[in-house]
Amino acid sequence: MVDRAIEFATKVHDGQFRKGTKRPYIVHPIEVGDIVSSMTRDEEVISAAILHDTVEDCKDVTVEKIAEMFSARVAFFVAQESEDKSRSWEERKGATIERIRTAPREVQMIGLADKLSNMRDIDRDYPLCGEELWNRFRMKDKQMIGWYYKGIRDALKEQFEGEPVYIEYCRLIDKNFGS
Repeated sequence: MVDRAIEFATKVHDGQFRKGTKRPYIVHPIEVGDIVSSMTRDEEVISAAILHDTVEDCKDVTVEKIAEMFSARVAFFVAQESEDKSRSWEERKGATIERIRTAPREVQMIGLADKLSNMRDIDRDYPLCGEELWNRFRMKDKQMIGWYYKGIRDALKEQFEGEPVYIEYCRLIDKNFGS
């Protein structure tokens, strides 16, 4: 199932790049799947991690299509990671913070892995780009971006404190946004 998820994600993300870079987008979902695989061996959770952005960012990909191709459980996890793009950035991110706080552990793992992958990108690119880095994002305000990543950190603290993935996430937040 994981191999099928990689194949499908590679196909539907074809031609997409990480914001402000020439890095193929598929690197991100594969990294998210890899991070999740360090927390669980559940192939449905790992597959959902790889597919987490397909409904939100890819044409003609729906939750129903994910359920049909993979499973209802995978589709549920992917749906939990998809934001309502009709809402403002602050509304979407605030809703994500609140949703992840009480989400099933599997959804929390995918969310943590997604945000850790993003923080790794920020940590790699910030020294090269400096303050220009923030212009890549819809919300171009470093303080607001920091508010979001810190909100996710705080929402997941009880479930993941002490786990290596969470420790790395917290370290990167402190390094790039301050404590």
